Amino acid sequence: MHIHIRTCLVLGLALTAILTPGAALADGPGPIPAPEGFAELRARFEGKSGDEIAAMGYIAEPPLCVSEPELGGMGVHALNFPAFSAQFAAGVMDAQKPPVVLLDASLQHVIGLEWEAADVGQGAPEPFGQPAISLAGHPGPPGTEVPHYMLHAYFRADGQVLFAPFDPEVTCPQMPDSSTEDVARPEPSLGLPIALILGLLLVAWIGLERRRVAHHRIER
Repeated sequence: MHIHIRTCLVLGLALTAILTPGAALADGPGPIPAPEGFAELRARFEGKSGDEIAAMGYIAEPPLCVSEPELGGMGVHALNFPAFSAQFAAGVMDAQKPPVVLLDASLQHVIGLEWEAADVGQGAPEPFGQPAISLAGHPGPPGTEVPHYMLHAYFRADGQVLFAPFDPEVTCPQMPDSSTEDVARPEPSLGLPIALILGLLLVAWIGLERRRVAHHRIER
């Protein structure tokens, strides 16, 4: 998969919750004790750095830290594209194979996990008994509106986990003062129009992939 397509996909899934009207982004009930099976999954990822999860197939391209001042942060999304592609298209969330790993802004610590799945009429998936959030599809070319489900799980102390789109304890570095010339500046933050375009690119790519697969099957 080309880097620019992977980049659009990562940004699209990271910003989906922010861009979709009506998404339930408010704080949930708060951290809970780890559901059955979650502690073992957490142990496979917690404490690993960006380099270590890259060796496991999870790549952060670009290393964009996502946060919202009133909600908290998601951190940096690292995508396992084969897992994401397979689960999303099938409308499945494999609890033991998260397609997205969440890192802190330094890329040195895994802080949580994420699942995404297209809405194919299956109802809300419930990894670890936690209902995923339903999100509307993005407006785009005919056939590219893809309603889908999303679930984030953030690691908390004492073995607890927060199932919510944003974690109030996750933060991203503030942009430096633009008047300070000797500060190394990160890339400017994405504005809403650019983020919306990236979201549209995501669903457009999924639509094209589905048509390509269907055409291939017809040819066979």
